[in-house]
Amino acid sequence: MAKKDKNKKNERPEPPESEVLEETLVATTDLEKPPEEVQYTDTSYTSASFESLPQVEEIKPKKKKGKKKEEVLEVAKKATSLFLDWSDESIAEEQLPAEEETQVGKKKKGKKGKKDKKKEDIPDFEKPKNWKKMNKKERETWLLQRIEEWRAEKEAEKQAILAGAKEKRIAEARAREELMAKDKEEQEIRKDLLAKTVVLFNKFEQEKLNYERKRHQNAEWQQYLRCDGLPDPRVITQMNTYLHLWRLEKICDDNELERRYVEVLPMLDLLEEIMADKRQYTDLQVQSFDEVRLALRKELSNAIHFASYTLLRDLEHRFNWDSIKVAIYEREFKGLRLNFWVAVRLPTRRRKPVEPEPEPVELSFPTMKVSIKLPKIIDGSCVCVRAARSLIDLLSERCRTFALASPMPNRYEDLFTFNVNEHEATYKLKAEQEAARVKFYKEVQDKIREIEALIKGNPFLKTDKEKEELDNLNMAEPQGLPDPRTFISEQNELAFTKYLKLCSTRTKPAEVNLRKYRICGGILNLDLLTTPPQPKNMEGGITLTTRE
Repeated sequence: MAKKDKNKKNERPEPPESEVLEETLVATTDLEKPPEEVQYTDTSYTSASFESLPQVEEIKPKKKKGKKKEEVLEVAKKATSLFLDWSDESIAEEQLPAEEETQVGKKKKGKKGKKDKKKEDIPDFEKPKNWKKMNKKERETWLLQRIEEWRAEKEAEKQAILAGAKEKRIAEARAREELMAKDKEEQEIRKDLLAKTVVLFNKFEQEKLNYERKRHQNAEWQQYLRCDGLPDPRVITQMNTYLHLWRLEKICDDNELERRYVEVLPMLDLLEEIMADKRQYTDLQVQSFDEVRLALRKELSNAIHFASYTLLRDLEHRFNWDSIKVAIYEREFKGLRLNFWVAVRLPTRRRKPVEPEPEPVELSFPTMKVSIKLPKIIDGSCVCVRAARSLIDLLSERCRTFALASPMPNRYEDLFTFNVNEHEATYKLKAEQEAARVKFYKEVQDKIREIEALIKGNPFLKTDKEKEELDNLNMAEPQGLPDPRTFISEQNELAFTKYLKLCSTRTKPAEVNLRKYRICGGILNLDLLTTPPQPKNMEGGITLTTRE
């Protein structure tokens, strides 16, 4: 037995390669194919070993300069892992950190000074139910297939959006054409109705003008028959002569004031009618009528002041004396009511060492139903108050806020003309918009052809930016082209608002804005006046009066 053991020890062991081959032969069965023989050389692997590996080129990272060794080692490791009998659980555990390492490695790659390129944002896909049972190769194959499906869906959505944009563009163009055609039909009906309406109103207006012309002719004939020496308000030369003679008169008392009111009020009424409808007169005639009208109003206002001064110069004979201290005057003219309340100045007395506090003066005008209470600072011993109520407004037109700041544009334009002008402006704007659209789409098509030619001419060039620009051009729409009729109506509203702003006037404190308010029931003037010197009666019928 010892000898046998010694013989066994002297025997040389067989090389390990033969043992490996015997084990592989034993492991094989009739049902399995024998493994292919692999010839090893001094290098780690031969080309034959790589031919037996599965296709791993699909998941290879992109090769970059300067890092070929690391990529070769990674491929070699993947190839060796396929020959080993790894369990599914170990594959699942090692997959996640490997993916994270590859992502981190991709982020770190790149030279300094270069900006990071835009990466495709791939969403997180829902994993299948048999994910844990799948090996690494199957998972990678499933992931690549799912990414391709996602890209195809994304491209289909993009094409659907482009097709929808084109259909929407065509539908909008068709809707614009239908709307303008419908608007044109409605415009024809509207023009027909407005033309008939305008003709009817013009007929009524012409009848009114004929009636006014006949009335003026009858008034001229009646004035001619009266032969009262008054001028005709429609004749400017006669009115100028009347005003000139009026200015030459030096005396104007209350009787003269009454006569002037009787003569001037009908003239002013006729001139107001002329100024209300100026279309039947020329611009020069209208200007002359307006000048005469304003001159009459001014002379009538001055006549009130002159008559008041004449009355106050003779309190003894023209006023009613309620007491020795108070004199009152009341008279009613045609279109005017004039009242005075005068506190007569008495001989001055010697002032007391301590004067009592003055009491406010209270007075009233029963015919006008007006009561006044003066402040304490006004000396009631020699005060004069005039109350004049006029049925015509003699002050408004001389105020700052009465005149219109800007003339009204198209004041006498009828509705038919306005509608036709608006329709023409709408169609003109529509033609300009269509020309702008055609020009815009032509420029877009030229740009698209240029980019498509660039992409086709350079198949190996990265054209992500060009494709994105191409998509944006396909979705481009002209901006700033609103609906023509809506735009024209908004412009009309803005123009009217601008005109109202031009007409607005700023008023001072306690000033009435006569563009906002109008005097309808006449004017009540309350004036605080100074009593002029009174005449002194002397012996022999002599009267002395201080002249001012």
